[in-house]
Amino acid sequence: MQARMLNALRERLEITDDEEWKVISERLAKLQEIRRNMGGGMGGGPGAFGMFGGRGGPPGGGDRGGDRGNNGGDRNRTMRGGGGSPEVSALASAVRDKLPDAEIKSRLERLREVRRDNEAKLTKAQEELRAVLSVRQEAVAVMFGLLP
Repeated sequence: MQARMLNALRERLEITDDEEWKVISERLAKLQEIRRNMGGGMGGGPGAFGMFGGRGGPPGGGDRGGDRGNNGGDRNRTMRGGGGSPEVSALASAVRDKLPDAEIKSRLERLREVRRDNEAKLTKAQEELRAVLSVRQEAVAVMFGLLP
């Protein structure tokens, strides 16, 4: 499935040269890895290739970057302590177990720190991808939610 999505993206980016695709696909893989580490997973959120909307095309004709693709089920699973990053799980368990405010505040700050670091990594990876794309390819990447 992932290979089909990558092939669809290659086709939409109109890349015929294998060397050009190698450079771009490596940068796409880096973006995918960062988003997966951010807790986006393979669903409709920012992770992996959720920007395909499940059918090999851009979702709803718009940008689905960010966490807007997560649904209430993901949120509920996180509150039970499953899913998401270790920091989210730690915070959820602190809230669920009614730990002291100081501990919740500490875990909340750790989560925010990790998110800031991940956002910086994501921004850098997006700029590295943008650097090797033509203007037309950049527009397609924006439509697919790869770039802001």
